[in-house]
Amino acid sequence: MTFLPALTLNKPPLNNESHYYSITLRGGCRSFRYYGIYCRSYADYASKFYAFVLTSNLTRYNRFTDRCGSQLSLAGWNIIPQEEQVYPSLIREPPGSILKNGISSDGCCGDSELIKLATYKLPHEKIAVHLDLDTLVTNPFDELYDVMHFSPDTEEGKQARKKLMEVVAPTDFNRRSSGHPSRGSVNGTAAQELLSNIVVNAFYTKDYNMVQPKKQGHVEHVGVQGGFLVVRPSIVTYLKLHDLVYSGELYSGRDGITSGWFKGGYGAHIWGAMTIQGLLGHYFDHVDMAHSVELNRCRYNNVADNARVSTFSQNAKFPRGTLIDQARNASDKRYNYKDSDCRDGRANCDDVDCQRFPIEKTRLVPTKCNECNFMETYKEVTCYAFIKEWFRVQSTLAGEDLPHMEDDEFSTNVQLMRKDGTVDVHQGNC
Repeated sequence: MTFLPALTLNKPPLNNESHYYSITLRGGCRSFRYYGIYCRSYADYASKFYAFVLTSNLTRYNRFTDRCGSQLSLAGWNIIPQEEQVYPSLIREPPGSILKNGISSDGCCGDSELIKLATYKLPHEKIAVHLDLDTLVTNPFDELYDVMHFSPDTEEGKQARKKLMEVVAPTDFNRRSSGHPSRGSVNGTAAQELLSNIVVNAFYTKDYNMVQPKKQGHVEHVGVQGGFLVVRPSIVTYLKLHDLVYSGELYSGRDGITSGWFKGGYGAHIWGAMTIQGLLGHYFDHVDMAHSVELNRCRYNNVADNARVSTFSQNAKFPRGTLIDQARNASDKRYNYKDSDCRDGRANCDDVDCQRFPIEKTRLVPTKCNECNFMETYKEVTCYAFIKEWFRVQSTLAGEDLPHMEDDEFSTNVQLMRKDGTVDVHQGNC
């Protein structure tokens, strides 16, 4: 793992404005050996780096004796220990509620996932970016920071909002214009008008691989992707989210209509419905949509996913990429499936076909894609481009020219080949 201190800028930050990147540590230090947030140093904003470390006792936590904390401190990170953000025993139980008994085992990490809410608790910083560790920042986020920094009535603010329309999700435009994410088609002047006076407190993306587009209510209630958040820190917002959790107002069901948070649709059809994915989905859509913007997931947080469901599996949630021509075999069902419905419910979703999106236009990508040990679909082609870029960037950092015997985490069975037949993905690092 390469630990990174605050950015060194090639030019002064605008108006001395700064933002911070934060990560959360929930269980051990092993993942640091393989992953790291890397941010290019040609942005117009200065940066600070924070790590939230989950501990059972704030008063006894010592970053010098904690392996993770000590390593991050030496690399210039600011360590902020955090106890659990909520105590399940204090969650209320209105009739029919399932939150109190279910939150501890929900999603990947139970209620400890809510440590990400600590991002809101640093009001002395004006802009905060929370990222998963296995991410690579491929281009600056300045277009987002400009919108959050400059008022809409300034010339800088007006220009920033015009540029913003290039990275906002089409489903966000539809929701603002028609009230439904898959209905309508907004672009040009109409799109500019929707954003012209907006004051943004949060940018986020959604995970459309978690819903079944033909099921009523699903495309209207898609969970937030918890590995990427850009927010305006606010104790008031933090307390509002706390109040939502302690209300206990989450109900069973997968219908996407009367289930979930406050019976508003953000329910069990979403992975992590009881914590970040469902809670923030409800908050951004139902509580503060006026100040929350969904971004195009191909530009921000691109995971090389297919925008459409495929006939490969009867399970509409099964995330399968589009077959590349060389892999198609009409006599073998496994290699002759087709794409069908758009995951976001629209008739045409080519504008979010992330598996074919060029890495040069992305802002944030993973440093490792799941199940990339075969070369059958466009997803694998793009995933390998992400991995290749990570190793290229890694090779430019001090100390990364040394061999890492533990980097088997990145080994794959099939790798891209150069024209001369040699491997190219790992840039000579593996």
